[in-house]
Amino acid sequence: MNYRHPDLQDHLAAAYVAGTLRGGARRRFETLMRDDALLRRVVAAWETRLLPLVYALPPEMPPARVWQAIERRTAAKSAARPAWGWSGLALWRTVSAGLAIAVAALAFIVIEPYFADTRTQTLAVLGSEKAPSSLVVNRLPDSRLSIQAMQDLNALADGRTLELWAISPGGKPRSLGLVAARGDTVIVPKAPFTRGDTLAISLEPDGGSPTGQPTGPVVFTGTVI
Repeated sequence: MNYRHPDLQDHLAAAYVAGTLRGGARRRFETLMRDDALLRRVVAAWETRLLPLVYALPPEMPPARVWQAIERRTAAKSAARPAWGWSGLALWRTVSAGLAIAVAALAFIVIEPYFADTRTQTLAVLGSEKAPSSLVVNRLPDSRLSIQAMQDLNALADGRTLELWAISPGGKPRSLGLVAARGDTVIVPKAPFTRGDTLAISLEPDGGSPTGQPTGPVVFTGTVI
């Protein structure tokens, strides 16, 4: 199997991020990823595509049986451990401290190179009641915005233009730019915005709103996180 084939790398990276790549295949992929910077970038790209969808999911409390099972397993492991004297406990604390330092060092040495070249930040997921995850807004390392349409929105637009707006509490909408109805759009935002602001998409005439304010229906909204 040629693990350097772009199509295969893309397929495996998608399965890895989605969690469907398991067992030995997942371990082999992680070994490959450790030595292949390009493969790590493919994985990071899939994380950018898929992980923002988590923000659109409502929080859900695990059922009581899950916590009970965790408590039983934890208690069983604790009971199986041999009783240590004071010297053993002191040794364990020393080893733990050393491990903590080692883990911190490894995090800097190993993990930092993995993600140093991918600092894309997810800002908001825009949607509606019927389509909760329609667009994902990311900030790129150079402060431009990448807006991902998670589905083809041409039918919804019906010949009109999608325009992105930022709205601060109590303020008027500020246009950030025009967005393609399909695929990715990269823009330099026309106006600043911050956490807690609302981002919205309205349907406008070709070229954008002629008034500087939304003139068509607002079809998607989301909050900057």
